[in-house]
Amino acid sequence: MHVHVLGNGKSGSGCRVTSRWWQRPFIDLMVANMGLRTSPDDPALDQLYVERLLHWVRESTLGRAVILACDDLYDETGRRFPGLSGLYVPNDYVFELSTRYHEFVPAASIHPARSDAVAELERCVEAGAVMLKLLPCVQVVECNRPAYRPFWQRMAQLNLPLLAHTGGEFSLPTHRRDLQSVETLRLPLECGVNVIAAHCGAPALPWDRNYFDQFDQMRKSFPNLYGDVSALSQITHLRTLDRLREDPRQILYGSDYPVLTTAVWSRMKGWIDQPAYQRIRSIRNPLEKKVQLTLALGFSDQILTDFWGLAPTPQASLDGQSDELTAS
Repeated sequence: MHVHVLGNGKSGSGCRVTSRWWQRPFIDLMVANMGLRTSPDDPALDQLYVERLLHWVRESTLGRAVILACDDLYDETGRRFPGLSGLYVPNDYVFELSTRYHEFVPAASIHPARSDAVAELERCVEAGAVMLKLLPCVQVVECNRPAYRPFWQRMAQLNLPLLAHTGGEFSLPTHRRDLQSVETLRLPLECGVNVIAAHCGAPALPWDRNYFDQFDQMRKSFPNLYGDVSALSQITHLRTLDRLREDPRQILYGSDYPVLTTAVWSRMKGWIDQPAYQRIRSIRNPLEKKVQLTLALGFSDQILTDFWGLAPTPQASLDGQSDELTAS
């Protein structure tokens, strides 16, 4: 339930993506890991990205991937600043892809400062959104602003969960480091929204603050607060992973594709043995690699399906498909 789509928009998708020069080596690694052979300016990038993601889903043990829209940055007055968030993926694009491919389920992204925020929320739920995705530190979303209360209340009424980035951010520009805190999600929790703190407040870089203790304390106070294991495999995530393995309550599965997964640090910690390490390391499919590492770390199979207890039922299953859904 945490998979990114992106593109340059040259095919008419409406997507935008920008990066900084020093990120290029890491972007090249992700591109190679995905198996893409293209450039950022390729007019076919959007479709090639989708085709590769679709291939990996179909070749994995996953049933479906919840794909994420990404809204622009807005200020408190509702003024839009295109491009500042580094990534833009329109809601209609993820709806289109999810209509075209059964393997994709759409998650919308709506900045609550938008003048049409509630109307767009209702439209997206009607269109089949199973979740709302926000990156508060990137999109500058002060979730605890009293002015946003009606938005969160309507989300709770619609039973739409919120997936909100917490902790350090590396891939996109951070405009408000204070909004990396899990505490910034208190108001939607109080309004009754099921909130998923992506990454459980883990740091992305060694100098980032670790908000896991805050997450751990808040999940004890709020039964509607969850975390996910998306992206968690690097050396900066070891403390968080250690704590989650000890206490996996209210933890959901996510991959954060196309972010890289590595088993080397888990092996060095002794959490997985050498045969498991070699097996996981040999997996070419990045979605499957994340699944197998998660299970090898001791998380139960249930982590792969608990999301569907929080989200509106995907339209395809309403149409009579009864196979068990597994979300990435």
